[in-house]
Amino acid sequence: MENEANQNASKIKNKNQMNKKAFFVFILILSLILSFGLFFFKDYLKDLQSLGLLGIFLINFFSSATFFISGPAFLTVIAGGFIYPPLLVALVSSLGASFGDMVSFFFGHSGRKLALHNLRKKIWFTVFEDLFRAYETIIIFLFAIVPNPFFDAVGLFAGIFGMNYFKFFIIMFAGRFLRFVLLAFLGNSFN
Repeated sequence: MENEANQNASKIKNKNQMNKKAFFVFILILSLILSFGLFFFKDYLKDLQSLGLLGIFLINFFSSATFFISGPAFLTVIAGGFIYPPLLVALVSSLGASFGDMVSFFFGHSGRKLALHNLRKKIWFTVFEDLFRAYETIIIFLFAIVPNPFFDAVGLFAGIFGMNYFKFFIIMFAGRFLRFVLLAFLGNSFN
């Protein structure tokens, strides 16, 4: 009887591991599709601007959802600030970019156990993890403000280190919002 219970528990554990692996593979495939799609269909993304605020949201989402390949989404924020109220443009753009950047976070989180198992043996990784955990709010906020292709890595590591996804989203959103407010008001200054 006890042996049967152990076998059932083992089956459940194996099923959970397979579900996690399937989610990891799904996120990987999704990110690759988004990356290649953005690269090959970037001209079609320009047409999204005609959708107004929804277009600005979508362009920022797709631009941020790709790994290390970002499009010129900030131009839509400047253009949007010229047409719409700047704070509304900053809000819509920040939401789009923040939801898009959650892809790298969930990718890191889904591969967390494997990454930690393989990398915790290396001294540089443990030092990096300690520094990241100590200054995670500052790191995420500053990298979210400054336009750079490395923010995907920040999201990836935040996921690997098991940061709370809501905390990550709020800090990232605050940094993105500050950046996009400045850009939207820059666009508005051309009126």
